[in-house]
Amino acid sequence: MRNPLSLVRAVPAREWPSVVAAVVIAATVEAGLRVMRLPRLAAWLGAPLGLELESPLMPADGGTTRLTAAERRRLRAVWRVLRHWPFGDTCLRRALVSGHVLRRRRPVLRVGVAKIEGRIQAHAWLEIDGVSLDPVGAATYQAFEAMGGLR
Repeated sequence: MRNPLSLVRAVPAREWPSVVAAVVIAATVEAGLRVMRLPRLAAWLGAPLGLELESPLMPADGGTTRLTAAERRRLRAVWRVLRHWPFGDTCLRRALVSGHVLRRRRPVLRVGVAKIEGRIQAHAWLEIDGVSLDPVGAATYQAFEAMGGLR
């Protein structure tokens, strides 16, 4: 883990409100991961778990290009906070916190699995309007709904 003071020094003054909000949301997500089931937590945060079968996604070319400047600033704050997060910077935490930040865009949380180098690995990412914000994840991992889901 990097020095938390490096986070303080690196944040421009105009981004502090987004960083503080990201810390509060991350703490809420951390508690929620321990006391709630994932579908309920994701829905409560505003990024419901997508378990319905749909047509395959067309990966976005840099999915964040569709976001406003304010939304991109909030996502930068989330990524900055989670890089220093004491409980780890996992894709699930990142997707849940980002989903709450982008909740007005009605994101959907996707969870997928893939066999990589002989090991089964899981990954979580967000979709907005059917476009993945993580095109590599969407292309590499098979969405969990195809295997029966997490209900």
